[in-house]
Amino acid sequence: MSKYFKKTAIAFIAVLLFALNASAKDSGGNASKKIDIDLTRMSSTMVYAYVFKMVNEPTKFIGKRIRMKGVFSSYYDQETKKRFFGCVIADALACCSQGLAFEPAKKRKFPDEFPDEGTKIEITGDFEMAEDGDDAYPIIRNAKMSNE
Repeated sequence: MSKYFKKTAIAFIAVLLFALNASAKDSGGNASKKIDIDLTRMSSTMVYAYVFKMVNEPTKFIGKRIRMKGVFSSYYDQETKKRFFGCVIADALACCSQGLAFEPAKKRKFPDEFPDEGTKIEITGDFEMAEDGDDAYPIIRNAKMSNE
C-alpha cells in the first residue's frame, strides 16, 4: 500500500467520522433520536389500533421512540400521592378513547406549566414499562410535550 493511498484513506475516514458526528447532533448539541413510531402521520383508525396494541402488548414496543398527538389529561392518585399525565386519543367515531401515560422530560410545576385538561398536545418520548408494586403499565418517558 503506498503512502499516498494510506494518507488519502486516513483523511477520508477522518472527514467521514467528522460528518457523521456532526449529523448526529441537533442544534442543542444533543444526540438526536430517530422516531421509531410516528403516530402523527397515521389515520385516526391506525393511531387507535396502534395505541390499543401498545397497551395490550407493551413488550413489543419497549425502547421505541414514539411521537403521538392527543389531548392532555392528568390524574392524581390519593393513595400514592402521585400525579399521572396522559395523552389520550379517540377512535375514528370518537366513541372510545385510548391513551398512554407520560412523564415529562423536564420537571414542570403542575398546573402552572401544563396545558388545561383536554388541550391538544403532541408528545415525543421513549416507550417503557413503569412498575407500581405488583402492577406494570406502559409509559412514555423523557417526553417532550408541545401544545398544538
